[in-house]
Amino acid sequence: MVPRRHGQGAGPPQCGARRGESRLRSLSGLVAMAGLCIGLSLSGAAAQPDSAAAPSSRCAVQAALRTFAEDLPNSRTALRDGRSLTIVALGSSSTAGTGASSDQTTYPAVLKAELERLLPGHEISVINRGIGGNSAMQMYHRMDDEVISEEPNLVIWQTGVNDAIGDIGLDRFKRMLRKGIAKLREAGIDVLLMDQQPLPRAERYPAYTDYLTALREVATETSVPVYRRYDVMTELLRDGRLRQDEIFSSDALHMVDGSYYCVGTTLARSIVEKLAPRALGAIR
Repeated sequence: MVPRRHGQGAGPPQCGARRGESRLRSLSGLVAMAGLCIGLSLSGAAAQPDSAAAPSSRCAVQAALRTFAEDLPNSRTALRDGRSLTIVALGSSSTAGTGASSDQTTYPAVLKAELERLLPGHEISVINRGIGGNSAMQMYHRMDDEVISEEPNLVIWQTGVNDAIGDIGLDRFKRMLRKGIAKLREAGIDVLLMDQQPLPRAERYPAYTDYLTALREVATETSVPVYRRYDVMTELLRDGRLRQDEIFSSDALHMVDGSYYCVGTTLARSIVEKLAPRALGAIR
């Protein structure tokens, strides 16, 4: 089951190419619709979620939203050779876990637990290097000491939120992404980008979705995979899988246990499908 949100009495607690500006800018309407959709059964949802082998059907989304075509060669080789799979989760508050009820309910902790479930017999390490408020530039400057020094096979770089809120400039943001990706690749590390979460009151930040598009453009340009968090969370809201308070904290900026859980589990499944599809088939 999806874990309960801290303090909640009932029920569980708690994004490649441009997909069209109208969809990216439609979150406010989707959030409003979510309350109406809660009563719908999952079987009545229009999308067909990839629920087979998913730990919770409430987190299941269309496979097309969370999968990626790009390879993770270093990570795949580590698993094939029986070596430990070491992942560094680099990011801001969404990685650090602001809004989570405990360290165990952050997305990196959930990711580790789900990878261990899907890859029994493999040693998995997920190191949390999230610092609230960090921009892409600040994360770039932390890479040598806090990321590369850990000798990971894979870095999941969650970024873009604070750059968009502060509107630092799209060119500057894209430049930092390119530099960070190049630095990690030079160190022989796979890179997986995680884009922004949707915001209930995104109109406060007029350029927010422009940064989402910018991140995906750099990913396409550099052939780096993207976990499309924006799309995953938007679908969870639209289909009534999770209520707004199971996804967002009261400040309408940060995630909570429900959304951390769904991000961690769906991301784990996407990684395993890429690295060891036979293992996932055995679970299924």
